[in-house]
This record gives sequence, C-alpha cells and structure tokens, in this order.
Amino acid sequence: MNKQKIVFKCGEKGFVFQDIVKAIRKSGIKKGDVVMVHADLARFGKLGEITDKKEFAAVFIEAFLKVIGKQGTLIAPTFTYSFCNNEIYDSDNTPSTVGLFTEELRKREDALRSIHPIFSVAAIGKRAKELTSNLSKNSFGKGSIYDKLSKIKNSKYIIFGVDYFACTQIHYIEEKMKAPYRYIKKFKGKIKNKNKIYDDEYEYFVRPLDESAIPDFDKIEKYLLNAGFLKKASLGNAFMSAAKISDICREGEKMFKKNPACFIKKQIT
Repeated sequence: MNKQKIVFKCGEKGFVFQDIVKAIRKSGIKKGDVVMVHADLARFGKLGEITDKKEFAAVFIEAFLKVIGKQGTLIAPTFTYSFCNNEIYDSDNTPSTVGLFTEELRKREDALRSIHPIFSVAAIGKRAKELTSNLSKNSFGKGSIYDKLSKIKNSKYIIFGVDYFACTQIHYIEEKMKAPYRYIKKFKGKIKNKNKIYDDEYEYFVRPLDESAIPDFDKIEKYLLNAGFLKKASLGNAFMSAAKISDICREGEKMFKKNPACFIKKQIT
C-alpha cells in the first residue's frame, strides 16, 4: 500500500493515509483499544488516486490498525440478515450487506468472523477470537457481541463517515431495559460452517414493521456530545464520532429510565 497516494479529495485538497490516522487519533482512539466501527466510505469526498475498491477500503482498515496497534482489536458489523431472508448463512462466504469497509475487512486472511446468521461481526487483533466465538444465539442480549463489548473497559464505538448516529449498541440497551416497543422473534434456518451444514435457531429483538417504533438516536447523540462522552473529528466532507461503549450504555440506560421512548421517533401511548 502506497501511503502517499491521495485517497480522496475535497475541493483542491487531497487526503492521504496519514490524514485518516490523524482523524482517528483526534476522535480519541488509542493503542490497545477495542473498536467497533460502523463506516460509510463514500461520504468523505471524491475518489483520489486509488480507484480499486479493495485498495481503497484497505487504506481505512490499515489506518485503524495502525492507531490501535497489535494490542488492539478492530471489529466491524458484517450483518447478512440471512435467516430473516430464508437464506443459508455461510460464515466463510456469505458477504456482508452493510458496506465496503465491512466486506473487505471480512475477506482479510487475518480476520475472524462470528457464526451469527443475522448480526455477524468480523474482527482483527488481539481479542478477535474471544469476541467472535462462544456468542449466544441472542442478537443483542446476554452473551451477544454487544454484551461482551459492554464489559470491556477500553471498548469504543465509532461512527465513521455516517451522517446519523448508527449505533447498534443501543439495541443492547433496549433489550436489557425491556423496551416495550420491541419483542423477541425467533428465526430458523441453515448454517454452513467449515463445510458442515446444520439447522439452528436465533433470537432477534425486533420492532413492529409499522411506523410505531422507528429508531431515532439523535437525542442520545446530542446528549453524549454535549456531556463530553462523544468526540467528533472532521475528515474531508464527513466526521468520525467515537465514544466509550461503557459510557453509551450507562448514559443510555439513564435516558431510557426517564423516557422509555427516547430511542424512537414516535412517543409511546
């Protein structure tokens, strides 16, 4: 990877690998951190000298790995919703449906992926095996990846290039607090793992399909930012937002206790 190549442009200014590294550090990410990254790489600017998708995504992945170092762990959602769509989930081959960053991270030889037919994740680093194995069959609750992350002191959630607070960790809070507008739904299907195919069942804390509980995380984003728990760093045309997962969970639970509708658009009647 040529670190001097212009990755993207905003007007006349070109951004290279080191500019991405600086933005990540400015958002509060440090060596040894465990980071869950929700990214949209199309937001930062126009393509520069790198036009190959794999190489383009690799620049951002390597930037995170440089900042967190060998003691850190990089995680990304590789959601497939396979069981929801009556599809077989192949942990080695089913592509991520949530963006280029996540798909290219999943395909790396040093990445490990969880066996979850709806909300899988891929991880690279010191704690990758721990965070992608022995997970429960619950999507957000006890024993899930989000439960594990909530218990790690230096774990952080990063919203990278996304223009809204796309924090799946909040669904963990909703399930823990027994949000009245969601309910457990079980999904059955087939899983393929290492050439073995078997039937399985997983739980998903779903919301109604109508407009009665559309997610809206603007309130918690504003609160975390104003209270100093969320840091933002600009990068080209977009931002990177980062917060400790322990802070998100603690403050989110406080907000929910005061107003059980704080994470949705429509008030509970």
